[in-house]
Amino acid sequence: MNYCVVELRAMTATFRNPEFQNFHKTLHLPPPTTLVGLAGAALGKSPKAAQEYFERDQWHLGIWGTSEGYAKDLWKYRTLDSNPEKASSIVLREILFDNHWLAVFGCEKEDNVGELLEAFQRPVFALTMGSSDSLAKVVSVKIVTVTTENKQVAHCLVSGNVMADVQEHLFNGDDFSIYATSEPIAYDLPVRFQYETDYGVRRVVKRKTLSFIGEPMTLNFTVPGVQHGANFIPVFPLHEEEDMKKGQTTLDF
Repeated sequence: MNYCVVELRAMTATFRNPEFQNFHKTLHLPPPTTLVGLAGAALGKSPKAAQEYFERDQWHLGIWGTSEGYAKDLWKYRTLDSNPEKASSIVLREILFDNHWLAVFGCEKEDNVGELLEAFQRPVFALTMGSSDSLAKVVSVKIVTVTTENKQVAHCLVSGNVMADVQEHLFNGDDFSIYATSEPIAYDLPVRFQYETDYGVRRVVKRKTLSFIGEPMTLNFTVPGVQHGANFIPVFPLHEEEDMKKGQTTLDF
């Protein structure tokens, strides 16, 4: 499988956790749908068309990234309510600052990966990270053909619930080093939407469990990925094989 590795930088970014409404809590790394939208913008596709593009073939994604800090920003906005007393509301949004990412897009079809490489070299639309004012700069783009496996992970997304997977491998004799946080590590994140129009209202119809890894962890099992300099980037299938064979993803709760 060939992989397109895109190095990106952005001063600001925000990736709203879909479970939060008036408080837009950010995820610490761009989720799969953001990566699909990013590639779609580079290709000149609408959100709906970008999703369809990534469903025609089996794609693997990966993301590694760091941020130097974050802040909370208070927004006041107009609502569509006809009641003057409810004509405005407020949103508290978390914003990540000074961001650096390595995004990976892999596919068995070399032409697809080559097309994506050219798109990121000359994006059709501006590349944004979570909001329209969070512009991203492409630092470099390269093709990687060699995959590897590693137990050492940091600042990345790993498929599945890492904590549960480590417990399943407790008796295989391998050492491990994980940490507890005040927040969940694993999230069931959207990977497919039902769109009413190309740019219209959408609703979630498919989710995937992914773990957000911050500081370095040593797992007691290996995960597949690609190496970019000193950074190991785990990769995972955007959609499972059984869903691809059906020709579409099905509603999943």
